[in-house]
Amino acid sequence: MSDIVHKWYEDKKNVDEMVYWNKGELKKWERAVADFFPKEAKILDIGCGMGREAFALFDLGFSIIGIDISEEVIKQVAKLSLKNCYDIDFLVYDGYTLPFDDASFEVIIIWAQTFGLLYGDTYKSNFLNECKRVLKKDGLLSFSGHDYDYLMEHHKQYLSGRKFYPYANTEIYWEAFLPQELLSFVENAGFSVVLCEHGKIHKTEDGVVLHCLCRK
Repeated sequence: MSDIVHKWYEDKKNVDEMVYWNKGELKKWERAVADFFPKEAKILDIGCGMGREAFALFDLGFSIIGIDISEEVIKQVAKLSLKNCYDIDFLVYDGYTLPFDDASFEVIIIWAQTFGLLYGDTYKSNFLNECKRVLKKDGLLSFSGHDYDYLMEHHKQYLSGRKFYPYANTEIYWEAFLPQELLSFVENAGFSVVLCEHGKIHKTEDGVVLHCLCRK
């Protein structure tokens, strides 16, 4: 994981702000994707942040493990989980190797556009192969990214090439994608595509994200 990303998510000020983003509910596209997940599936939540997705999926009856590169994030989300009586393990990992045995999970999610923080095509490709390793046969992987065309139309001032800088005067950015690019990553990793589409967030003014659901 890039030092830029790691530094950002270890900053307590930034993590404290993340608490206020946690509405405790899934976005529209996330709810639609979750309908594909097997009942009571064991899910790995990569880039779990402050647990919005993990808590919501747990409430739907899924078994969750959340991982993140930030010790500060894991410290805070673990406290939040304990406070609200969630039976979820939250773990720090190195951003490259998933600390689990082969075929450990039925579902993996990389939501909140975390995929765009895996800078560079080689990193993303290697990471998808690692996800494939820890998925069970016929397991599902769901990931999302910022839609380049949407950003060009509505937030061009925050783009530098394919780099999306939503925060002023900072180095951190999210890579933005075209649909075919996400499909190429999926296919090159040997997954079969279930769907790859634009997903609605909450309201129309929230815009859309690109997301893919694929099967091992």
